[in-house]
Amino acid sequence: MKNTWQLQQAKSEFCAVAERAVRGRPQLVTKHGRPFVVIASIKDWRSAEPRQKTLLAALRACPADLGGLDLVRSREHPRELGL
Repeated sequence: MKNTWQLQQAKSEFCAVAERAVRGRPQLVTKHGRPFVVIASIKDWRSAEPRQKTLLAALRACPADLGGLDLVRSREHPRELGL
């Protein structure tokens, strides 16, 4: 089954290109003979997308003991700068 398309052909047969992508085979579209874009199903795209962690989740996943960190914000006013 074909999975590489020239841009003009992919444009004219977009429905077929998309249907093949949905069936689990990402479709490569070329422009001037070079890879240009890949058309993939939303399922494939989401599974390939990197998951971003929150700062709190990253700290909780840290193997080091972070219990000794002083995370209390200082209530002091900032120092005066003589500019």
